Amino acid sequence: MQFSEMIFVGAFLPLFLFFSFISKSIRGKNLVFLFFSIVFLLFQGLISLGVLLLLSLFSFYAAKRLKTEKKYFFPFSIVLLLLPLLFFKYSVFFRFLPQWIRGLMPFGISFYSFRLISYLADCKEGMEPEENFFHFAIYAFAFPVISQGPILRYKEMRGEIVSRESNFTNLSQGLFRFSFGLWKKMILADELGKLSTSFLPMERLTGLAVQGSNAPSFLAVFFSSLAFMLQIYLDFSAYTDMAIGIGEMVGFSIPENFHYPYEAKSIRDFWRRWHISLSCFFRDYIYIPLGGNRLSFGRRVINLLVIWILTGMWHGATANFILWGLYYFMIIVMELLMKHIIHRFPIHLPARKKDEANINEPALHEKEIEKKCKWNIFNPAYGKTVVLHIYTLVVVFISWIFFRYSDFTVLKNVLKSLFLLSGNAFSDGRSLILFRNHIFLFVLAVLFSTSLFQKLDAFCEDLMLRGRIRKEKKGKREEEGFYGMEEEADMEEIKDRGAIDVGTIDVDTIDEDTIDEDARPKFGVETEEDIKEDIKEAMQEESGLSEEELKRHSIALKKIQRKTKWTIFFLDHGEKMYYFVKILLALLALCISFAAMAGQSYTPFLYNQF
Repeated sequence: MQFSEMIFVGAFLPLFLFFSFISKSIRGKNLVFLFFSIVFLLFQGLISLGVLLLLSLFSFYAAKRLKTEKKYFFPFSIVLLLLPLLFFKYSVFFRFLPQWIRGLMPFGISFYSFRLISYLADCKEGMEPEENFFHFAIYAFAFPVISQGPILRYKEMRGEIVSRESNFTNLSQGLFRFSFGLWKKMILADELGKLSTSFLPMERLTGLAVQGSNAPSFLAVFFSSLAFMLQIYLDFSAYTDMAIGIGEMVGFSIPENFHYPYEAKSIRDFWRRWHISLSCFFRDYIYIPLGGNRLSFGRRVINLLVIWILTGMWHGATANFILWGLYYFMIIVMELLMKHIIHRFPIHLPARKKDEANINEPALHEKEIEKKCKWNIFNPAYGKTVVLHIYTLVVVFISWIFFRYSDFTVLKNVLKSLFLLSGNAFSDGRSLILFRNHIFLFVLAVLFSTSLFQKLDAFCEDLMLRGRIRKEKKGKREEEGFYGMEEEADMEEIKDRGAIDVGTIDVDTIDEDTIDEDARPKFGVETEEDIKEDIKEAMQEESGLSEEELKRHSIALKKIQRKTKWTIFFLDHGEKMYYFVKILLALLALCISFAAMAGQSYTPFLYNQF
């Protein structure tokens, strides 16, 4: 059972949320969470549940004995945790094993093996081991992170197992995050996977020799690889979104695992954004213990080689994953060697005028200048950023080709076609038609691979915060007076002087004979046009502007007034509109995802637009 299946979304998740919210005590909530985690694993088979149970029991008791046992006990424990992972991952190569065991992979073993290793490593470094196996089992069996991560650490979950808050706000935010992830998986990632295969069917690549007219065109390989590049990010990040959403609905804070990696400006930056929990695992538990950056450059290169071979082995059992890891190893070593060349173009900030100088705000000035120059295409810093971004995308694009094809004959044919080395054509009619019919799908996929919508959401949250501050100030003014500055003594003095409270005057009791004739308003003497003309003449005399300049000034003032009016409207009503739109989008995403799971035509606008 996967998060994107009908049985999970339509039955498992609603039942889980229902029993979680009717349970009042934290123990009841934990029981519900553990029970549904076990049920989730049972859907994957008894072998998956049994392997996880044995490894969890071993990790729980091994952690308690780390302080009393000899030094070799810790590495021995790590080896025992890795043996099942290595056995099942490479069982396909063991011809002497029964057919039903070869290739068998217990559900989520790659992720929970690393989670249990991180628990033992943290206990060795001083973290207090858990005394309650029930609490530890909640961490080990947690179903939101068992299939696709992130690789959660026990200290990130420990406090929330004992005490966590489940409320309507968390539920609504978690539901939106889950719906958004489900939509990304069903509508974008799955369709991109199908499209990638349509561009480049496998039978076109499996011949003994792909040459000339039989070879796929450059555009077929390019569009297929581009679709796969977008699919793999959207698929992995969608599962992370769903896991974070499920956790948030019941009060667990699951860390982010992807941070818009295709916006990176170097490969090292890419791996700080891609599969963050895996990168942190290798950094904290292997690279740093081996010496980290404290060693000489040669030793660092050896340590990096170990890291990237292990990274490739973790992702898959075939040789192409080792090649994929070595590819990234060579690129990162090259970046380290070329570090000073790549970053040798500094950002030159214009000097401040002497009369504008303020020694107390140098950093503020630099930020202002950088902000102004950020989108200036003639700024050297902007050009450097664009070049580095393109370089990163090209390197990552090629890496996914190594990742995708386990058959080296197919891999060779794809690379030859991509670099036009097989005598193939540049384009073909079928690929152009496929791209034209799915151009909106590509555009949506690219947009959702960037931080555009995250920035829009951050802008809306900032607007809501400003709206709350405005309401607080408005309430304070209503309580303390219009200006919020009047003291009670001043108000009493004003009343004693005979100030009239307009709200208490009875107009019918005023004697008209007592009113001075000169004080009466002269109704009908001046028309409204006359008054406007008088005001215009007075303004013109006072400002010294011509009538044309005054007209332009009036137009600009009206624009500012309209803008201010809309700003005030959004500040006052933005929060209601924001949550209304988010709920509407969540429901729409769920409906479209259900339609996709039911096999209906759910995105007609993506096909045959032309």
